[in-house]
Amino acid sequence: MEEILSKVKAIHLVGIGGIGMSGLALLLKEREFIVSGSDVKDGYNVKKCKEAGIKVAIGHHPKNVEGVDLVCFSSAIREDNVEIQEAKKKALPVVQRAQLLACISQGKKTVAVTGSHGKTTTTSLLGFALSALGHNPAVFVGGIPLNHSQHAWWGEEYFVIEADESDGSFLYYEPEVSIITNIDFEHMDYYKDIGQLETSFSKFARNAKGIVIGCGDDKRVKALLSDVPALTYGFLKENRVRAQGVTLNGEHTKFDLIIDDFSETVMIPLLGEHNVLNALAVFSFFFYLGEDLKKVAMVLRGFKGTKRRWEIKARLRGVTFIEDYAHHPTEIEAVLKSARTLSPKRLLVIFEPHRFSRIQLLCERFSRCFSLADEVIVTDIYSAFEEKIEEINEKFLLLQIEKNFNGKACYIPKAKLAEEVPSCLEDGDIVLGLGAGEMTTLMEGIVNGFKEHRAKTEC
Repeated sequence: MEEILSKVKAIHLVGIGGIGMSGLALLLKEREFIVSGSDVKDGYNVKKCKEAGIKVAIGHHPKNVEGVDLVCFSSAIREDNVEIQEAKKKALPVVQRAQLLACISQGKKTVAVTGSHGKTTTTSLLGFALSALGHNPAVFVGGIPLNHSQHAWWGEEYFVIEADESDGSFLYYEPEVSIITNIDFEHMDYYKDIGQLETSFSKFARNAKGIVIGCGDDKRVKALLSDVPALTYGFLKENRVRAQGVTLNGEHTKFDLIIDDFSETVMIPLLGEHNVLNALAVFSFFFYLGEDLKKVAMVLRGFKGTKRRWEIKARLRGVTFIEDYAHHPTEIEAVLKSARTLSPKRLLVIFEPHRFSRIQLLCERFSRCFSLADEVIVTDIYSAFEEKIEEINEKFLLLQIEKNFNGKACYIPKAKLAEEVPSCLEDGDIVLGLGAGEMTTLMEGIVNGFKEHRAKTEC
């Protein structure tokens, strides 16, 4: 692959509007490649690429690959895509996103962060801390870190990569350090069974040239670390890097960091025990490097978070509107647990289901994960380009939730959310929008609808 890339000047990215592909495009642009791309629609990521001087075509067409030396695609792009087919006709190299990322990481001290949950926040935290401590890293994140103007940038010695396990492509990396946050029953449309998933993570761990940092509280992670050089973190005493005395205070979490004889009280501007684990992964990395952990603790206080991860959209007339990317039952439970610490009068959840296959495979877990909410509104399923599965729909999911839910649960279509939700909100409520699809737009509509509703009722 390195030999191919040495002869390449112009690279075309099919599906450039995705968070991963747009990040790769920005990295390639900084590396002074001629970069172009295409996507089916415009959006935030396309806009960022255009601002960086990258030519983006809206719509896929064979002419888009004219004059390029290599074509790259993501797992969201099907093999029958017209641009992929045209590239093959022209005998152009056609590679996956992770292949190209792995190639450009050559010569760097790569830190690959993966896991079923928490990898975006962990990658963002690590990239931020390395930058704040003066290391000037290259960073590739599958989200938008709020401390930075974009989600991928080039740097010097270190290259921090969020490694996507969803399609097995994280196996292209051979990092200096690997971080594994957890292993959960996720992306089973690709892996088919839990054994195949665990095998893939085990191969990823063995690809590390230096050390694997993993959450020792996670039984699956702990099992695969037994035959590789490893450093574990968590709440349990058998972990070398651990946290105790966790307290949640508003939008901050405080805990005692314990490593051997070292102890330091840490406060992070993130809420919840799941974010303590993300921070422990970062402290584990800097402990491995031999960095001053007191300095690390200080710089982490300046972290502003990541877009769509516990992002407070607005506080209006006593109502707090929060958006989170959570779309898997484990993530939903963690976010609701954090929300409950704020003692809302009511916790109203608006859930945009993501993928028919996920609902089908995890329906029993979806029936239990909303227990901490007072009300749940299910809205239209975001298919993520999946074909619809017969009988798997919003009504099916709502019936699953109602099996074990004591509060009010209902379905409201996306087109009606901004109209129907605002009128039922009261002082002291938290409105929590969850989903990996269009939730940003939906929450903006609800916030605007609430402003209009209050203006009318106060006239």
